[in-house]
Amino acid sequence: MKVTLTITAALSGLLLVGCASREGVAPSQNSSLNAVSPSTTATSEGGSMQRSLDAWLKEEWTPLSAPANGANTTSATAVASPSAFSSALTVQPEDNSPFTLQKYADKWKTYHENKEKMKEGKPKEASHIEMMQSLPVVGK
Repeated sequence: MKVTLTITAALSGLLLVGCASREGVAPSQNSSLNAVSPSTTATSEGGSMQRSLDAWLKEEWTPLSAPANGANTTSATAVASPSAFSSALTVQPEDNSPFTLQKYADKWKTYHENKEKMKEGKPKEASHIEMMQSLPVVGK
């Protein structure tokens, strides 16, 4: 019984020593631990919702909500070209004035006006209400 306990303790100790590459190493620098569970993936990759929001802000909101007058004007047709898009992002001066709800409402109005201009010649997407009303049993 005592021999079995000693052998088990020795094997457990050997196993625990083999898991760490060096004694006293911080977990982020432990090569064995990083091989199994890298610590940088969670912080370097954002979630899919955050990536989607960032892409929408960069590709749609910023160019379409730009003011209609001034040096950083972006029209609906200029948004389609990448050079106009990149220049619109780099030209905008930093606004240090306090945030007001009216500024946001003005940007939202400009965004929707520019979005409507972009959609003018395109066919309208079918709404869910129209699709439900076209069903034989549910619809009118």
